[in-house]
Amino acid sequence: ALRAAAAAGVADSHDDVAAAKLAREAALNHERINAGLREAVLKDDRAAMKALLADADRLGIAGDGVQQARVIVDRERMVSETLDALRGGAKARDLARLNGALESAIALGLSGPEVQSAHALRDELTVQENAKGSVTAAMRTMELKAQSPAGIVANDIAPLSKALQAARAQNVPQDSPEIAAGREVVAMMERQLRVQDELAAALRSNDRAALKAALDSAEDMELQLATQDQVKQLLKELDAEYRAAQEEEDLDAVPLDEAEAERLKQERLERQRRAANPKFNFRNFAGLRSADDFARGVVLNKKKVKEGMLKWQNTLIAKSLLELDGGMQKLAVQVHKALLGYMGDKTMSFPATLAQDILQKGLEHITLRNEIYCEVMKQLSSNPKPESIAKGWQMMCMCVSTFPPTIDFENYLLNFILKKVESRGAVKNYAKYCLRALEGMLTSGASGFVPSVEEIQAYKERPPILATVELVDGMVLTEDLPVTPDLNVQKVLEICTHFLDLSDPRADTMGIFVYDIENDDPTAEDPFANMPYADLPRTPRPLRNEDYLGDVLVQKARQRRNFKFVYKRKIALPQQAGPSADPMYNRLIYLQAEDDLISTGNLLVESEQQVAELAALSIAVAMPDEGFPGSVPALVNIDVPEFIPPNWRHTKSSEEWATLILGGAARAGANTADADLDDLQLKLIHVASQHPYYGAHWFYCHRVNDQPDIVAAMPRDLVIGFNADGMHILDAAEGRAALATFGYADIYRWGGSSSQFSLIIWDAEVESTFELILTTAQAADMAAIILDYINAIMAATGVN
Repeated sequence: ALRAAAAAGVADSHDDVAAAKLAREAALNHERINAGLREAVLKDDRAAMKALLADADRLGIAGDGVQQARVIVDRERMVSETLDALRGGAKARDLARLNGALESAIALGLSGPEVQSAHALRDELTVQENAKGSVTAAMRTMELKAQSPAGIVANDIAPLSKALQAARAQNVPQDSPEIAAGREVVAMMERQLRVQDELAAALRSNDRAALKAALDSAEDMELQLATQDQVKQLLKELDAEYRAAQEEEDLDAVPLDEAEAERLKQERLERQRRAANPKFNFRNFAGLRSADDFARGVVLNKKKVKEGMLKWQNTLIAKSLLELDGGMQKLAVQVHKALLGYMGDKTMSFPATLAQDILQKGLEHITLRNEIYCEVMKQLSSNPKPESIAKGWQMMCMCVSTFPPTIDFENYLLNFILKKVESRGAVKNYAKYCLRALEGMLTSGASGFVPSVEEIQAYKERPPILATVELVDGMVLTEDLPVTPDLNVQKVLEICTHFLDLSDPRADTMGIFVYDIENDDPTAEDPFANMPYADLPRTPRPLRNEDYLGDVLVQKARQRRNFKFVYKRKIALPQQAGPSADPMYNRLIYLQAEDDLISTGNLLVESEQQVAELAALSIAVAMPDEGFPGSVPALVNIDVPEFIPPNWRHTKSSEEWATLILGGAARAGANTADADLDDLQLKLIHVASQHPYYGAHWFYCHRVNDQPDIVAAMPRDLVIGFNADGMHILDAAEGRAALATFGYADIYRWGGSSSQFSLIIWDAEVESTFELILTTAQAADMAAIILDYINAIMAATGVN
């Protein structure tokens, strides 16, 4: 037809001609591909089949050759995929994957070693899966039995143990999730059996400590056993008897040895760890009324009353938060009324008396104590008023210092306080104090007394604090000592003296000092950077006996300065010098003398020979067990420059100092085998006490005025010291040249402000007074130490 059209002169572009040409090309391709595929099938040429099938797919060609070849190629692909699946399933020991691959192998009629091995592995894995299923089923049964109030018996664990043994026998991997979970359940059930035995034994023993330990173990496992309820009830009764006995007999009066103190510390840490569990949120306490019961009888806003049962409110509650008997319910409402008045949520007169009344009720009525704590916690929850929050925490501080909660509520109270310890600002400090005081109360029982109105009113002036007091050498004398707002420095000194067991009557010359600590953050803003005294070093501040540590904390917080409290001698009078029969007193005086001579260099040592002797004494005292280093290398190894005063430290090498110290040790008797530690300390103390500035308190100042001549002649930078001899004025430059000394009789008047200190002094040479005006941040400290020394001198000389 195409030839006839060409002969007839029909153009190739004619539609019919073009269509005919396309049809002819398609027919030729169809024949070529099908013929080629038939030939490839006969020859089993898989590559040719795949290439021709790709052409057929591209051209949309079908036919018998295409069909035959596609069956062969598709089977080849399915066989390959099935064998890959078998290998992968076997390698992963994946039963589901193996089952799918074997079903495909059967459909394809595959056989051979790989297929046989896969069948064997599937049978093995099927057995193991069945074993795991048995373990899982036994676990579920075990867990259901464990939830029974009656508990479990040993035979209850047997089915799960047998299932685990069977799984092991079937070579089930022991790290599989089911086996690991099964072993964990067995371990937990064995532990539950032990706890059940402990509970039963504790009930038989009638012992408070055993009951508490058994109950803690049961609650750690979150068990809900009938025996737990019996233990709780008995423990509550025994604890009430125990607390009453504590309050009557002062059971904590016996001093603790180191081992007992460590045991109590670990006990406190474990108690805190347990109480931190969220399940001890006070909202979960079993003794609370239900919200419905609390709101029963309310007509208006009943839903609001129920929702606000454990949240702050400024209106009086209608009934107690806990389920109490009738008499205690009335007292509970009275407590809430007094609490609203003390916290300022209701306007009432004499708030300190209201707080005292709450504390008195808690001390007298053990069954009311948990209610008081719950009411305080309620008023501290969702409280929108900062002033009320502060008062509420003050009330909490007083409660935990007066009476403990009952044993079944202590974890709930601890939980509340522990959460607040993680907060910030004043609440954090209050909570830390409460935690420390409560821990002591849980150990020792109720204090037995209620603070006076005056002591309660002190909470308005300053917060209670936890005070850590160190000795001069950094040893902690007392850590986190709860100091109530009414305890002044004098009272804290008495506590420290008691801790040290000081018997020397000169213990009353000791004091508490405030040491500023450098801020580790160089980017921290100094609020006093622009003050005229900003460049002056701050020296230890001697507190007056009438001062309060809480005021120091508040002041330092406002100044954004880190600090520490140090216990050391404040007043040193010549008539009170000399060794003591009290070794601890000698030790304290030695530490301070060593600090002045060697660590700070406040008492300048003039001769190299004396430096070597002092260093030798210090080394010998520091190393009583090791013995004095007998060679230059041995001395170098102990970092010998640390035993050299600052102004001498860098004048020689370590080796040179070590050589000199060996000679100094021989002269001072510091390196003999029979050297007595007390004698060595007294030798160093003697050197310090002969210094004209011994016992001085030093203050860095800038001179302000330049009249009269005696003042004008002084450099701008001065160091002012006060000791038993009076006031010493030194040049602050290196070497500290002495400029003048005036006795206290020559100091007519003194006073100052936040940045200046002024003294009116008698100048005997010209027989007239002059004024010395100084820039300093420690004007109050200078004034206080002048007065302290004058009072001490007058007392020592019998002058009234």
